[in-house]
Amino acid sequence: MIATDLVQVLLSGIALGSVYTLLAMGLFLTYATSRALNFGQGDFLALAAFLGMAGMLAGMPLIAVVIGVAICMAALGMLIERFAVRRIISRSKAGAAHLGWILSTLGFGMMLQNVIALAWGKSRYYSPPLFSSGEKQLVSLFGAGVFLEELAIGAAALVLAGTMYVLLYRSDWGRRVAAVSFDRHTAMLLGIDVKRTVMWSYVVMALLTGAAGLLVGPLSSIQSHMGMLFLLKAFAAISIGGFTNPAGLLIGGIAFGVIESLSNYVDSTFGDLYPFIIVLLFLIVRPMGLFGERKTDVR
Repeated sequence: MIATDLVQVLLSGIALGSVYTLLAMGLFLTYATSRALNFGQGDFLALAAFLGMAGMLAGMPLIAVVIGVAICMAALGMLIERFAVRRIISRSKAGAAHLGWILSTLGFGMMLQNVIALAWGKSRYYSPPLFSSGEKQLVSLFGAGVFLEELAIGAAALVLAGTMYVLLYRSDWGRRVAAVSFDRHTAMLLGIDVKRTVMWSYVVMALLTGAAGLLVGPLSSIQSHMGMLFLLKAFAAISIGGFTNPAGLLIGGIAFGVIESLSNYVDSTFGDLYPFIIVLLFLIVRPMGLFGERKTDVR
């Protein structure tokens, strides 16, 4: 592998890994507040990618596309929390221990998937670039030609990871999330509106996923069934980094993206298989991930 190829492969891996990081952050946040996961989150990403593509092809300004996708994603986040998660947990004596939310969130995602298929069919599409056009799509970095979108995705993930860290550990909202995560009943006694805190965590999850969908559109082909594969890769990022903090998720996501990019460079036929094998071997050695907690939860 020559130096320019290595740079290009690494940058592509960092860009895709950043997308997995954004999805993993959404999973982390919703699990912290509700002890449930949105298994339809991959379909949120697919819908955001298609909406972004439609807006760009219609000639809308980028800021209008971003705002439109953000509004749609926020609304979907509220809907899935209200009808697919809250009702299941609140009506079950076991709370989140009752796993009905797995089917309800999967069902919500399947509905989105079918909406996408009805609107755009099952063909593959290529979204126009967000930050460049025509001959200026490529920029030179260390002698390698890379898409400007790849650099933007990496930068966006770093900014969003930093923002999430500040929100979670340096803001009142983050302290409310921590209290709800520790014990919902104690949080209620402290005067925290638990339902509102959980709802906003799902809204933030949806916004992070919408950002990932917008940014991944110009980098790879998009189709109605793309969501599940991206969700599996987000789980792989969580497995590497550990389900404890945004910094670990960032490292895990980028690590998986780089491994995937290198694997596809070496063997494009089975390039998507090797990263999962490596993650499985890694989990045998360190099952809690790089930053996973080893203490037993005795609450």
